[in-house]
Parts: sequence; structure tokens; C-alpha cells
Amino acid sequence: MLSALLALLPLASAATYPILESWKGDGFLDGFKYDPSAYDNTTNGDVFWATPSNTSLIHTTSSGTVVLKVDNETFVPYNEKRYAPKLLSKTAYEKGTVWVMDAVHMPYGCSVWPALWTQGPNWPAGGEIDIMEGVNNQTTNQMALHASDTGCVASTSASMSGNLTQSACSKDASSGAGCTIVDSATNSYGAGFAAAGGGVYVCEFGDEGVKIWFFTRSAVPSAVTDSAQSIDTGSLGTPVAFYPSSSCDVDKYLGPQTLTIDITLCGDWAGLDSILQETCGALATDQTCYTTYVINQGDNYSTAYFELNYINVYSSASTSGANATTSTSGTSASRSASPTTTLSAGAGASAAQSSGAAVREVEGLRGVQWALAAVGGVGLGMLM
Repeated sequence: MLSALLALLPLASAATYPILESWKGDGFLDGFKYDPSAYDNTTNGDVFWATPSNTSLIHTTSSGTVVLKVDNETFVPYNEKRYAPKLLSKTAYEKGTVWVMDAVHMPYGCSVWPALWTQGPNWPAGGEIDIMEGVNNQTTNQMALHASDTGCVASTSASMSGNLTQSACSKDASSGAGCTIVDSATNSYGAGFAAAGGGVYVCEFGDEGVKIWFFTRSAVPSAVTDSAQSIDTGSLGTPVAFYPSSSCDVDKYLGPQTLTIDITLCGDWAGLDSILQETCGALATDQTCYTTYVINQGDNYSTAYFELNYINVYSSASTSGANATTSTSGTSASRSASPTTTLSAGAGASAAQSSGAAVREVEGLRGVQWALAAVGGVGLGMLM
């Protein structure tokens, strides 16, 4: 009897997920949609979101990589905004999902605020996972988890290599920044990431909670490739960030998650004078982030781009492809991505699809809306 039970233990602790989707090259956009909002009403950034007509901002290179970039060629007059990319996955992913993003370059530079993150339905109510985020010339990646109330906290004893800088994950926390964990590796973000040839971010949304790994290019595991038909997160070692379900019940606080990639400019984190001074120097008298960097020529944004090899999605969830519906922050409207309720491969997708630094006191309008949502469920759009 004992031997029979022991034989079951590897199965109980296994963390292997089969491939669900693989997005790369000319088929990359088959998995995503453009944000229908005209401008950044999530973090108050000084950008217009790119549309399908902005072909120079989201395109495939001759080597097959995918570039998402800030417009660095257009002269922007005062009172106008600069175009930048924001993409949302067509699928909302259930618990039992692993996202893998392989990039050779990530955006950085003064006023630049990129993020790879996920958001639940009727955001912020369905939770949020920040996989990669930073501002200006920051040198390390900041990760975070946001939840709907005070019952979700980050564990101070979780096994991880990152530095926990704030343990309160809820919207009720004074800063609204979520429970943040900072990577100590200076090649996890910005110029250091690019100089190292990039790397791979892995995020697991599973039974044990949320785990995030980062591997610099020279340390990417041999099993983590664009053609891998499955991923065993148990073989990836200690994560940089770990939010255990024992201290934050993912079944309660995280709904199906829409993968989101964007680059905004200035806004309520990158544009703060005190934050800019840390890596970009003080602003001139009577100048703002917007007037210093965003308007006029776009020379400041030569490094403000993602260059991606691929994004793979692995899933053991019994259901997937839920409607990717989230509220449009800053308005009373809802953002509904194209529903994808089957696992059949779309055009350009991998055939494998068919196989089933310190805590910032302000993390943008996202943090403000988390706080407002605590007051009787009032949405920010109702107050504007």
C-alpha cells in the first residue's frame, strides 16, 4: 500500500503543461488584438495606442523576430501624443497556464514605461500579474501581483530569489502598487538585458500560485525553446518571484487572465519628477516629462522597442479560450477581445495549438483605480 502511494507522489507534484499556442514571426498577431482605446487611459501615459494602420510600429523583421516600438520618426507638436503599441491576447487563460516570452530586446529609456502583464475580467476586479515592468533607465525587473481585497498577501517565507518589497497585494493598500518583488539581476531589464542578448521570462499561473522566472540568454534551459511541446516548471529551479496560493488564493482572486504587452510614455510612474531623477536626471525648470521627451522629434526613443523571438502558451486547464473581457480603465465602457472558444490553430499559428528597485508609491492610474474600486465598487470612469 505504501509503495503504491509513493508511486503516486511524482504525479501529484508534477508541473508539466502541454503546448496550447505559439506566436512568432508573421503569425504573431493572429494571437492578439489591438487595444480599442484611442489613448492610454490606464496609466495616464502620453501616447495614442497603435492601430493596424501603424505598420511601422508592429512588424516582423527579415530575421523573423517581431518588433513592437514607439514611434521615433514623427515630429509630435505640443498637445499631441506619440503613437506606441499595446496588444491584448484574444484568449483569456485559466489557471493551469504558463506563458513564455523570449525577447532579444526590451524597451528602455527616459520616459519609457513597458510592461508584460495579465489582467482579469472586468479589470481590476479579476486581478493582475505584472511579469515584466520597469521605467526609464531602471536596471532590474519589477514584478507584482494585484488582487481584489486584503485577503491576498505575499508570503515572506516563499522560496524565491527576488526581493519582496511590499507584501500587500490588494487594491486597499495605500500605494496601489500591489505586492512587488524586484529581481536583483541587472540583465533582467533595460540596457543590461539588451547587452546580454536578451533572455526568457516564464510565468506560471497554477495550483501552487503564481511563479515567475527570468533566464538571461546564456542561461536559458535547453528545454525552453519555441518548438517545445511541453514545459515542466518543476525543472526550472527557484523562481525569481513566487506568490503561493497559501497566502493568496488564486482561485478566489485571479480570474481568467488576458496577456497584455504595451509601452507607454511618462504617465503616473515613469513621468514623476522624483522617479525620473533616479536614472535620467532632474527636469529643467518649468519642464515636464512630456515637454522634455515626448513632443518634438522622437530621437529619445531609439531603444523603446520590444524585439521578440516568440511567445508560447502552455496549458493544462480543462477549459481555455474564454472571452477576454476587461473593463477599459478610465471609462465606464468594457474592453472585449475577440472570443476564441476552441483550440484549433489559426492562420500563422503553430500547428501545436491544436494539441490542446524599491516599491513605487505610485504605479500609475492602475494603482489609483485599485484604491477607488475599494470605495463601494466605484469605477474611475464614473468619477471623470
